[in-house]
Amino acid sequence: MNNLKFKYPILLALIFFVGLGCEDKEASKKEIRNDEIVLVGQVKNIQDTTINFSYYQYKFLEDLVNVPVDFDSAGKFKLQLKVDSPVKGWFSFGKESITEEFTYTTIAGIDTTMKTGTFDFKMVHLFLKPGDSVSINLDARDINSSLTFSGTDDDDIVFAIKEDQAFNDYKHKYLKNWYDVSQREPEDFKQNADKLYEKKMKFLNDFKSSHNLSSSLVSFYETNNYSSLVSAKVSYPGIHELYNKNKELNLPNDYYAFLNNVKIEKSIAENGLGYFFNIQGILKKKYELYTANNPNAKEFYDWLKDELPEKVRYEYMAYSLRSDFSNRIYSEFDESGNYPEMSKVVKTKYKHLEGMLEGSEAPDVKFENTQGASVALKEFKGKYTYIDLWATWCGPCIKEIPSLQKLEKEYHGKNIQFVSVSFDKEKDHQKWLSFIDDKKLTGNQLIAKKETNDILSKIYNIKMIPRFILLDPEGKIVDATAPFPSDPLLIELFKKHNI
Repeated sequence: MNNLKFKYPILLALIFFVGLGCEDKEASKKEIRNDEIVLVGQVKNIQDTTINFSYYQYKFLEDLVNVPVDFDSAGKFKLQLKVDSPVKGWFSFGKESITEEFTYTTIAGIDTTMKTGTFDFKMVHLFLKPGDSVSINLDARDINSSLTFSGTDDDDIVFAIKEDQAFNDYKHKYLKNWYDVSQREPEDFKQNADKLYEKKMKFLNDFKSSHNLSSSLVSFYETNNYSSLVSAKVSYPGIHELYNKNKELNLPNDYYAFLNNVKIEKSIAENGLGYFFNIQGILKKKYELYTANNPNAKEFYDWLKDELPEKVRYEYMAYSLRSDFSNRIYSEFDESGNYPEMSKVVKTKYKHLEGMLEGSEAPDVKFENTQGASVALKEFKGKYTYIDLWATWCGPCIKEIPSLQKLEKEYHGKNIQFVSVSFDKEKDHQKWLSFIDDKKLTGNQLIAKKETNDILSKIYNIKMIPRFILLDPEGKIVDATAPFPSDPLLIELFKKHNI
């Protein structure tokens, strides 16, 4: 049995945790099927009788799963998960304010101490696999000293907790998300990132040499450590400039040379959404560098054929459909495709979004203009229509307005019209009108009532705004996730359609 002391001061970044509690030795002894995980135990001093267990299953196109778990009056629970791949998840037992103090070495080589207020998130994370049975016991008021557990593959559990303690504490988040990325110069940043990666890999390899870690856990951490390293180097210039708006970054001409040796070969499904987002940023940067030196560059998804193993490329396209739902990608997953099982999952998951595909008819919805009159979307047929879905409370939406107004002037009299549709709630109707008046907004200013808002959100999978949609003169979809007004790619899209 293991007794681990830990705490979780978290800031600035999302991380994956799992926290549980239990003490049911008979359950842990019971033979577990190879398509399930059993968690049992007791968590004392919890606030609620039902708490969600949230987890990610490392399986193709699986999303976050939230399972309500009931606790009895003594805090005991039992949870059975039907899974056929590893999972990483969490229970959250609340948070409390704490003062965090740590020492770090500045870029000038000086050791300095920082003291700051933050939160201790009362969580315990686990890396679990089908067939695991784990029993946990803890006190939510004092997780640090009370956590005990037993069951199958507890070396995996020990590693996941200790690795998190070592590299996801407040100090590391402060350095990763602010100090290193804002204060270090390019080469210094890369060298520092390499050192952190080497420490993580040494930690993993040392633990592996003395413990019985599963191959799935080792592969997961190896893959994500490496992709996180490369992703950090790729994103550094942009983040550095955000933190230093009045200081020009002197980026060496060969800064991105490290990308020449980067090979992406690991399955996305087995390594999760975090891994996908890492390699997405890496591939987009590699493609940008490729197109800058090739006037006759291949289209992005054709270029990927030389960058990824075929199955990983199909996985990448499937995950890309979350934000780039287009015929170009979706058509790759027909029944006669190279990976019929993958295609079946894609069609099931995304069928409800087929209204977003190019050539689909826009829905017959109605809006209200500033005079209170009803305006149907079909009334805009006859010209290309660039629709801005926004709201007065949305900062990023407002940030795009000057670029949108500039476009309206540049394309005045051409075969395109610009329509702004507010998603403000009914109670904010006057706020919307006042905003239009104060900002002197012109053109087609409309507002969507709840029914229209719901229809558009469902058909076009609108999870956040701003969102821009381009329709053709017949009222059919050209691009349901069109580039923002501030994005130069929008002009390229207009040129492509001779607007």
